Amino acid sequence: MVLISTRVPDTSVRRLAATLYGYAFLSDLVLLYPLYALLFSDTGLSVWQISALFAVWSAAGLVLELPSGAWADTVSRRLLLCLAPLCAAAGFALWVLVPSYPAFAAGFVLWGAGGALRTGALEALVFTELDRGGAAGRYARVIGRARTAEVLAVMASIALAGPVFAWGGYPAVGAASVLVCLLAAAVATGFPEHRAADVPAGAAARVPGGPARGGAGGAACGAAWPRSAPMPAYAGQCCWWRS
Repeated sequence: MVLISTRVPDTSVRRLAATLYGYAFLSDLVLLYPLYALLFSDTGLSVWQISALFAVWSAAGLVLELPSGAWADTVSRRLLLCLAPLCAAAGFALWVLVPSYPAFAAGFVLWGAGGALRTGALEALVFTELDRGGAAGRYARVIGRARTAEVLAVMASIALAGPVFAWGGYPAVGAASVLVCLLAAAVATGFPEHRAADVPAGAAARVPGGPARGGAGGAACGAAWPRSAPMPAYAGQCCWWRS
């Protein structure tokens, strides 16, 4: 009986981890990452306009980050994780379908909104589910592997962006970016979700570094998962695609 009772939580933990890794990878497998600055330039935007877009992105992320913890407490975290990549997908679609300064600004706001939705919910959900399965001690390892999946996804997007761009231009790159966001939203539906009331009180305090649940906890864990932060470093990598 003891073996059976320990296998059930372990199975749920493995499913949670697999869903998390897939979600993290797909969320960052965006082929527009290394090309969006080039898209802005080819559309005719000046340097100051592109800089202003990054400022809009930063401001949107910061403003929307503030209520993200409260959203994670009042709305289904799984729903928020589904909506996050959908917001990004809408922004990327705007960029490719209506390439203009207003569309780029709106796309950055949507991308920032998606990042805020994700930061307020993801780590809180992961820790709550690990704690419920008696595996709160695995939190740091699971999150670390998710971060690795993100890095691998960015590397893959850089490697794939050039060939896809050469084949179909910005429409193909944009379509691929929207598609992976839709896939990420589909994967997010597989996240389990149990509210803090289902977990023994004070569980977060038992694991050093584990995010506390609640509004403050959501905000704290969001700060450690900066999805709404701009990524201007990729802008410098886009230039070599032309050579």
